[in-house]
Parts: sequence; C-alpha cells; structure tokens
Amino acid sequence: MCTINSKMEKKRKILWFSGSEFSDEKIKTTGTWLIAMGNTLIEKGNIELFNVTEGDVTSITRKNVNEITQWIIPYGTKKKYYQGSKELVAFIKKIDNEIKPDLIHVWGTETGFGIDVIEAKLQTPVLLEIQGLLFATVKYYYGGLSNRDLFHCIGLKEIVRPKYHPYFNRKRFKKKGRYELHLIRQMKNISVQSHWVDSIIKNIAPESNIFHTGMMLRSEFYETTAWKYQENEHVHIFTTSSGAIPYKGLQLLFEAVALLKDKYPNIRLNIGGDIQIHKKYGLIRDGYTGWLMKKAEQLGIADLISWQGKMDAHEMIEQMLQSSLVVVPSFVETYCLFMAEAMMVGVPTVASYAAALPELAEHGKSALYFPTGDHWACAEQIERIITDRKLSEKLSIESRNRALQRNEQDKVLQKQLDIYEKIIGKF
Repeated sequence: MCTINSKMEKKRKILWFSGSEFSDEKIKTTGTWLIAMGNTLIEKGNIELFNVTEGDVTSITRKNVNEITQWIIPYGTKKKYYQGSKELVAFIKKIDNEIKPDLIHVWGTETGFGIDVIEAKLQTPVLLEIQGLLFATVKYYYGGLSNRDLFHCIGLKEIVRPKYHPYFNRKRFKKKGRYELHLIRQMKNISVQSHWVDSIIKNIAPESNIFHTGMMLRSEFYETTAWKYQENEHVHIFTTSSGAIPYKGLQLLFEAVALLKDKYPNIRLNIGGDIQIHKKYGLIRDGYTGWLMKKAEQLGIADLISWQGKMDAHEMIEQMLQSSLVVVPSFVETYCLFMAEAMMVGVPTVASYAAALPELAEHGKSALYFPTGDHWACAEQIERIITDRKLSEKLSIESRNRALQRNEQDKVLQKQLDIYEKIIGKF
C-alpha cells in the first residue's frame, strides 16, 4: 500500500500519551478513533509510533502491538489530576531521552497526562489534542435533571459511596476543569476537532497555535455496505452512550419514545454502551442508571428497550443497518464519533442542536435536528423519518456522501501528517 504524500522524507518518531490501548482484540471501548488513526499512521504515514496509556497492570509494562511500541501505566499511578506523578514524570524523561521523538502528542485533557508532560520540562515539541472539555461540560452535566430527579438517583451504591452520585461526579468535573484550563493555557500547540471547541480555545488560549484535525473512523466503517430502507415489523431506534452519564440525554430519548409508543406500538429502542443495568458479579448498579430504568417503567416503555452493552465495530454496523434511524440526544458534544459513524453507514440520524453536533450535518438535508433538551421536538423528528420513506432515503444518501468527504481516510491522515510537520518544522 502506498504512503501518503507528505513533506516528510524520513520516518518521524511520534510519542503519544492517550487513554487508549492498542490491542489485537476487537475494541468495544471509547477512543476507537485513536486506534484507527494510529494504525493508519503506521500503515500509510511513514511514522514510527510510540504510545503511553493506562491499564490494569501492577507496574509499568511494555506491550508492543504490531509496529507500535507501547507502555501501560498502572491505574492509580497518577493520584492527583492537577499534579504530576514523580514516577510518571521520571518515566517520561527517560523514554524521551531514549526515543528522542520528533513530537509528543497528548490526546485529551481527561487523563491529566498533559500535566506530567509539562512538569517533565522537555525540549521536544508538544501537541495537545482536545477531545472532551471538562470545564465546558459542567454546565450541561445534569442533562436537564431536576433536583427531584437527582434525589431519586440516590441508590445503595451512592449511600455506601456518595462519590458515585451525579452531584459529586459533576463536582469532580468542575474541580478538574479549573486545572484543565491551566493546562490548556500552557500549551503552545493545540488541535481541535470542531469549530465549537475552536471558539472556546481561542478565548482561553489566544496565544496558542490552533490546528483543525480530522476524525479517523475504524476501517469497518469505510468498508461497510450502505444502509437501505427496509419494511420491518418493528421500528428500531438505535443510540449509544459511553456510560451512564446524564448529559448524554437518554432520559430525553425515553420521553420522546413514550410520546410515540401509543401511535406506533411496534417502536423499539436499542441502546449500546457500557451501562451496568444488571446487578451481577457483585456489582451494584449506580443510582442514575437505576433512576433511568424506573423512569422507563413509569413511562411504560421498559419492555420496548433492549440494552445491547458494549459493541465492536461489526456489531454496531449490523445494528445500524437493521435500524430505522439513530438518535443522538446529547446536551453537549465536542464532536460525536457515533454520529460520524452512523452517517458513514448512511442510517438516517436525528440529533440535538448541542455544541458541535450541528457541524456534522445539515438540517433537513443530511440529518434532522431538534432543540437541545426538547423531547417533543425530538419525537416529531423521529416520526418524520419513520413515516416518510422518501425523506429517510434522502437523508441516508446525503449523510453518507457528507461522511465520505469529511472522514475520508487519506484526507484525514494527510491533515494529521501536515499538522505534525508544521509543528516539527518550527523546532
């Protein structure tokens, strides 16, 4: 396979700090775009890639995968988000000296790796990639939950360990967000995945060099057959959430489905993602998930919901191809990989006008949007798709065409290589 054209004549050494572990196994966790980007960089980009991440190990462990050199840091090594770990800072200095990378790429602010890299005081140029924004998510964290709702999110787990309640989760986001702001302001080079994030970074770090990166999808989504309209017995709605998090908006989608269930008794909602709905293996379900399930019962839709759990790319594509539509009910998104993947498959999409989501599609042409938090409008847009075959097919074709242009593999890769070269060339 040929190498992407670039200004790079020699292999560049790029050292990643990320929240994703490269593995030979099929991935069912978040951060799948990182794995896709890394594999493509190795295959086509004339890059020697190194990755540092966290994992379930007892000591720093080297675990190479294919041509990628990788170190797994034990969970808990970094005890304080806002302060570098002496062990980790020493390790960073050591591998920087051994590898002599051309550039260090820190993927996201969530892990706090960026703080350790700064405290290591290296001469190597550093690029910070914005994935989520903790401080910007705080105001949307509750996803429209009332104080009464929050009270009913107290379960056995929260009584034993109050820190699991949404109130304390939001509080941690807020605290980490203050240090996240400090981290961002110290970074000279920052990559963003949406114009919404760009507008924020320009205001809080005006002296930084800001680059717009692309989103690499997993190879399965580039190879998939396109969605086709099917006359099914049931109307299948598909959505997914990285976890039981209020701002992902599942409660809003429940209310929208409840509005439609009497008129369309064959409607079904399939939910993917790492949400612990069963009390098994000694695990106690969190209070928010328990509240969600009680809400489904109160709305009379519990029997209409199927919890799919974590899914790999093939499972997600199969689910999308069998669905009538997907819905993204989030209250905030800095990009939205799930929506980008759905558009690549071509399944009609309904999404909220939240943060970066409107950048991915055009209302009425490649997706249907509804005002954030408005379950009545969400239900209306769902009904438009399930009752109008012509509209469904139009949205499918247009969304796939848009995704093929925006997320085209070589285009995204070349953009990433150009960013690397621009930064490296200044040093």
